[in-house]
Amino acid sequence: MRQVLSLIYIGYLFFVMLIIFFGGKKPTQRFSWLLALTFLPGIGLILYLLFGSEGYWTYKRRQIRQRHKGLFLELDEILQRGNNLSHRELSPVQQFHTQWCGSMFTDDNAVEIFTNGKPKFQRLFEDLRAAKDHIHVQYFTIHNDPIGRELIEILKEKASQGVEVKLLYDSFGCFMTFVRPLFWELKRAGGHVRGIRPYARALNYRNHRKLVIVDGSIGYLGGMNLGERYATGVKGMEWRDTHIRLTGGGVHDLQQIFMSDWIASTRKGKIGFRRRLRHYFPASQGEGDLPIQTIANGLYNKSFHQDVINLSYFNLITSTKERLWIQTPYFSPSEPILQSLKTLALRGVDVRIITSSYYTFGGLFHHNIKNYYLRHLVDSGVRVFRYKGIMHAKTMLIDDERLCIGTVNLNFRSLERDDELFVYCESSDLNRLYAEILRTDAARSEELDYVKFRKQTLLSRALEAVVSLFSPLS
Repeated sequence: MRQVLSLIYIGYLFFVMLIIFFGGKKPTQRFSWLLALTFLPGIGLILYLLFGSEGYWTYKRRQIRQRHKGLFLELDEILQRGNNLSHRELSPVQQFHTQWCGSMFTDDNAVEIFTNGKPKFQRLFEDLRAAKDHIHVQYFTIHNDPIGRELIEILKEKASQGVEVKLLYDSFGCFMTFVRPLFWELKRAGGHVRGIRPYARALNYRNHRKLVIVDGSIGYLGGMNLGERYATGVKGMEWRDTHIRLTGGGVHDLQQIFMSDWIASTRKGKIGFRRRLRHYFPASQGEGDLPIQTIANGLYNKSFHQDVINLSYFNLITSTKERLWIQTPYFSPSEPILQSLKTLALRGVDVRIITSSYYTFGGLFHHNIKNYYLRHLVDSGVRVFRYKGIMHAKTMLIDDERLCIGTVNLNFRSLERDDELFVYCESSDLNRLYAEILRTDAARSEELDYVKFRKQTLLSRALEAVVSLFSPLS
């Protein structure tokens, strides 16, 4: 009997090696999964099927794009035709985004920046109430609280007036927010609601985007989900975040991303758009002069590569000349980005990271992962600021004219796994404006003292090392 079990285990090990080494994973990921599958045969295999099977998602992506091939091609064609053909010569970074992920360039945009949920929700709800044709809403998390209920009431009212209303939500992000009854109300009022990847095999592949598009001419994106905490904070602590309102040709990019995610979430039946797709891309009435590009990844949308965000961020970071200021609540970057941050600082570049001191969920977990990676920056000159409150903004300021605002955390999930997006702007005026916001944030933060940081106990460092093995889940 023992020999039979030994043969079964040896066969299992060969099977494990096959699925790991032919699964397209990076060397560090292969090692982690080999340990889990070897020493936890049953549990490890279940975890791998739920969290680590890249091959399954490659198959699903191809299957869905093939099923809706005509619609995806039509969206690409609409955006290509409607692209603002500016006479401006593209910068090297803009050219990179165009070549790498097909990001369109528009230069007739205007943005309004919000650093707190109260003015953002007030402005958003005004735009929603003024909608005439259609409303597209997509959030990772929607809470059943005063803000969430007000949104649904507005959407119900607009749906009853004949406005086409569509709402996308991430099934895992809304798992414990008790918001489903509100969705049922919206459906009864004539709105359309869909959850993104509600099945167990998709648990580790989330859609982290936050998007609103009104009549194809106004767009919202950034770090804020839909809930009261983004306006009033949590337990007396301020919630610091960044969101933008966008007008101009760049809204067409947001529209394509939403519609791609909506199509991909159609498991059976009709897609559900009332009109031809072209109708949802009206001619831009943008009166601004801000040049922007939207960079998005995803399993099913216009960008086929899941590494879109990671490589785009790496390109931006390594092109920095004088300063790189980053806001991120979570910090577990890819190895190339981590080494680039260290190299830039040693080269004399002003590298700053503003992160969060508190977390509403899993604080011990996130703090230990963050500390593990911050130890790699000791003696490099990277300055780390811990905001005295909850820092949830996802931004990156580069030199004197470049700025990124979006949903991207500087961690494994955002860079390599989840569906994300960010807007890339080249504007000295906007850069200057946001630099002042970052200086204010730094003044409200406590700078990390590396001398004290080095003196942490051996036990705490051991805990950081163990928890870091689970950084792909953070």
